[in-house]
Amino acid sequence: MKLKTVGYYKEMSQGRETDDSIYNFIYKGNPDENAKICQYLESGVEFIVSPGVTYDVINPDNGTSGIASSYSDGTWLWPGDLSYYVKKYNIKLPDEFISTMRKSNWIVPIRLEDMNYDEIIIDGIKMV
Repeated sequence: MKLKTVGYYKEMSQGRETDDSIYNFIYKGNPDENAKICQYLESGVEFIVSPGVTYDVINPDNGTSGIASSYSDGTWLWPGDLSYYVKKYNIKLPDEFISTMRKSNWIVPIRLEDMNYDEIIIDGIKMV
């Protein structure tokens, strides 16, 4: 299974230094689609389960932003707190990911039992 990542920013605890900055995407999304986007993100299949919570990296005074788990739709992998940033800061997501959501009529097209964990490739790197 090949997965592309979306919504991992270098400021986040789940992000890498080579990831984009979340500040480049604030208030650039399409607010007319945010409710559909958030519903899609929140209905993803739990792919990586991580205990604990994450905190708002844009304004720490806001407290928690979600959980550190990651979710998938069988094509994409995103952090559990991504919907928080879409709701709170109108984060712009990549057009390719938005297109995937539109094509599936805003419904995650895969269930947990459909996930193949045997061979996982994330962003071109094989996970063991």
